[in-house]
Amino acid sequence: MGVCDVVVVGQLAPHELPHQALGWAPTGVFLVTAIGLLTGVQVLASRALGAGTAALAGGALQCGLAISAVVGALAIAIAQLFGEHMFAAFGVAPELIGPSTRIMQVLMLSIPLHLAYVAGAFFVEALQRPLISTWLMWIANVVNLVINLWLVPRLGALGSAWATVCARGFLAVTLLAWIWLQTDARDLGLRKLSSGWGYRSFLAVGTAAALSQAAEAGAFSGMTILAGRLGGEAVAAYQILLNLLAVVFMVSLGFAAATAVLASRAVGRIEPLEAIRVSWFGLALNTLLMLGIAALVIAAAGPIARAYTTDPSITQVVLLWMPLVALASLADGGQVVVSSALRAQGDNWAPTASHLLAYACVMPLVAVVLAEQRGLGVQGLLLAVNWASFLSVAVLMARLWALTRRARAQHPAHDPAQSPINA
Repeated sequence: MGVCDVVVVGQLAPHELPHQALGWAPTGVFLVTAIGLLTGVQVLASRALGAGTAALAGGALQCGLAISAVVGALAIAIAQLFGEHMFAAFGVAPELIGPSTRIMQVLMLSIPLHLAYVAGAFFVEALQRPLISTWLMWIANVVNLVINLWLVPRLGALGSAWATVCARGFLAVTLLAWIWLQTDARDLGLRKLSSGWGYRSFLAVGTAAALSQAAEAGAFSGMTILAGRLGGEAVAAYQILLNLLAVVFMVSLGFAAATAVLASRAVGRIEPLEAIRVSWFGLALNTLLMLGIAALVIAAAGPIARAYTTDPSITQVVLLWMPLVALASLADGGQVVVSSALRAQGDNWAPTASHLLAYACVMPLVAVVLAEQRGLGVQGLLLAVNWASFLSVAVLMARLWALTRRARAQHPAHDPAQSPINA
């Protein structure tokens, strides 16, 4: 849906792209942080199913929905009370603050709705029935497009924000209704008042993921604010390039989800070497696909840039630095797959430490130096993204390798590499 929003605004109201980009910046931080909290749905439900205790799986979803409601209400309240002050505090140009705040306040209304959908999507992924959430997402994209085309000519980027709220409401209602009506709700524990999981167990998984994703999302939102200090054209071009990176990242998220489910089930069966094998296999498959997508992005750079906006000056900046987006997608996709694999195996804090180092510490520092002090602008921002992403995936791969060596040492009899058949 993000692509649709940016493309429609870029084509029909390109002068409002900076407002849209800034409105999304704080919204994305709240949303991505809360999605991190909800990883407990996927991990705990998968472990319950792998261990043969299906009645506990539905409890993970119940915890996720409760957290979605609380976080969503908090996000809406903060946007209403402190919206303009947040942008002013970060030095955003005064003429951008008012329109950006109004867009942010509307987008925040979609957070509890989208979080409810994400909790449901994590649950059906744990059930290994992910196609329903995929189909609903495609239908929601059509809903979003139709409402965008209706509202953007009248309301500009604000109309696009309302389209997002409507589409996410559709997603939440339809997916949760499907789960209730089409799954074995009673056998999965969905109709019990008690979840079977304490919130401590749920948050033990989700808190580390939330801090990790908050660091990453906060840093990327800070980069958008930094682009806003460079001028309207810079923030519009950066918004398009970051949106393209996010689209490619969605593919890696799919691999990450599959890797996490399979590894979690292996952990539930007490098969640590199988969890390790799945983790490396998921990373390898994702890397191969990212190489192909990166080549496609570079080859089709012109049509992609022109699809996003009709403004020739913005198009030129996007075309110039699109190869840096293609390069970043390799590392950015890899780090999310390895992070998910590590959390599925109970290693919750290594990904958090990696993201804090790479995205909260290194990326903003490099961005300020390159984009502002050395005057590289959008190029400097994207170079900072590359530095941080490659650092993150390198640290995470080193951690996964350490777990691999430990698992082989503890379970040599089950290691295929040491099996008599392979001797």
